[in-house]
Order: sequence, then C-alpha cells, then structure tokens
Amino acid sequence: MEKTCTVYKAGQVIFHEKTMPFGLFCINTGKIKLHKMGSDGKEQIVRMVKPGDFIGYRALMSNTPYSASATALEECTVCTIPKPAFFNLLKENDAISEGLMNLLCRNLEESEKRLTSMAYKPVRERLAEALLMIKNTYDKDEQEHFTISMTRDDLASLVGTAKETVIRLLSEMKSEGIVATDGRKIIIMNAPELVRISNMYD
Repeated sequence: MEKTCTVYKAGQVIFHEKTMPFGLFCINTGKIKLHKMGSDGKEQIVRMVKPGDFIGYRALMSNTPYSASATALEECTVCTIPKPAFFNLLKENDAISEGLMNLLCRNLEESEKRLTSMAYKPVRERLAEALLMIKNTYDKDEQEHFTISMTRDDLASLVGTAKETVIRLLSEMKSEGIVATDGRKIIIMNAPELVRISNMYD
C-alpha cells in the first residue's frame, strides 16, 4: 500500500483547519491534539489522538475542508495514505469501509457528549472529566497513579476555560489529594474521586 511516514516535532502542525484534505493520517507514535479556533479567537481542543488512531478521514470522505487543525504535542511519527490510494483501498476492502463508518459514528457520539458536558457542567466537573479522558486515552497499563504531561494552556483549551481557572482548580484538587503536580506534570492520585466529581451533573 502506498504511504509515507513523517516525524513531527512537538508543536508542528500536521494539517490546518479549513484546508482541503490530501490523505488519511495514521498515528504510529506520539500524542496529537485536534483543535480549532472559536469565534472569540481562542483555541478549543476537540479531541486528543493516540497511536493507532486515524485522523483526517471525515474531511477526506466528504471532500470538505478540515474542520480542525492537528498539532503534535510531542515528537510523533505519522503515516499518510494519499487520497487516491485511500479511495482505492475503500473500493477493494469492505471491512475497511465498515470500520471507518463505525469510527465516524463513535466520534459523532463522543462529540455530542462533549457538547452536552460543555453546555451544562460546571468547570470543576469538566476539568475532572478532561483529566479522566486523557488518562483513558493514553494510560495503556491502567496505572494507579497516571502522569499527564500537558501545558496548562492546552488543558484549559480542552476544558473550555481560562488557564487561571485551571490552575486554581488544580490547586484545590491538589489540596484534596486528588492530584499532585510536578512542573507541567499532573499526577492523578485518586481516579475514583475524579469519576465521582465528573458525574455529579450527569
């Protein structure tokens, strides 16, 4: 199968919002954020991406511009299948077509849940939910104390609030023994309590 693999440094953009798609991206290593600019000019992270995930397929399948940008959070290796090769693959392999449709449905469901959370949950509950989402995305070994390495700006963008609010709420959670911090690192000390907080307004 025709594909190319590229190494992206932290902060490098893989594709830009509102540009036309040119291929399917598969994440081999590293962490990536999908983000878009809000009407207020602030960045909003819409999804975190892990190794094994595909990105760019919705725009590719609908032949519409990317609805978000993709940026490496750390050094990443990303493979690209060019647009013509991608559509040939869909024609030749029904299982891949079905898998992508299932992926589209799951992502739509996740987006709807996120929109509901952003609309109705207080910021503390959204922060707890975001920390759990990051843990569930990247914690392959289900560690008791999972460490998140993420800037406060990116975390605030994910939660949909100001960086100062995230810093204050993390300080509160730290005093309650729910998390610990070490520079930009956040260590989840009490995941069950985060679950309880995130579900308070369900």
